[in-house]
Amino acid sequence: MVEIIEKIVPLVVSMLLALGGLEFIKWLFNRKPGKRLAEATADHSEVKVDTDEFHLLRERLELADRQLLEKEQRFYDQTDELRKTTSELLTAERKISELNGEVSALKAERKMKLCEVRNCAQREPQSGY
Repeated sequence: MVEIIEKIVPLVVSMLLALGGLEFIKWLFNRKPGKRLAEATADHSEVKVDTDEFHLLRERLELADRQLLEKEQRFYDQTDELRKTTSELLTAERKISELNGEVSALKAERKMKLCEVRNCAQREPQSGY
C-alpha cells in the first residue's frame, strides 16, 4: 500500500504542476466562494440598474404629476374666467332686453299720442304741423 501511495503522490504532484500548480490548488479550494462572490457581484449590479431605473421612473412620474397639476390649475383659471365673462355677458343681455322693453313701451306710447292731423289742439307738444 505504501508503494502505491509513493507512486501516486509524485504523479498527483506532477499533474497539479502541469495544471497550474499553486493557482490550480487555490482555484479548487476557492471555486465555490468565488462563484458566490461572482453571483453576488452580478446581483449587486442588477439591483443597482433596477434602482437607477426606479429613480428615473419616479422622477418622470413626479414631473408628469407636476405638469398635470399645472394643467389642472390653468384649466381651473380658464374656467373661472369663462364663468365671469359669461356672467357679464348675461348681465349685459338682461340690460339690453330691459332697454329694448323700454324702447318698445316708448314707441307704443308715442304711437298712441302721435297726432297726424294738422293744427290739432290736442297735440303734445304743440307744433305748427
